Amino acid sequence: MFEGETKCISEQVIPYQFKDHYSCVRAGYQSAYKSLSALKIKDINDSKLVVKIQCKEVQGAKKI
Repeated sequence: MFEGETKCISEQVIPYQFKDHYSCVRAGYQSAYKSLSALKIKDINDSKLVVKIQCKEVQGAKKI
């Protein structure tokens, strides 16, 4: 379905800490939904935009 090279046009790092992976993923998808909702459907379709989320564990960080 998708052809061609994928490239990141902007990166946003949200410096939140979560108690578990589920909470991080859930917040990430909620943020992604808001980001896509703010864009025009035509722009999303024409540019084949996607949102990628990634949750990383921080070594030594205290969980809330």
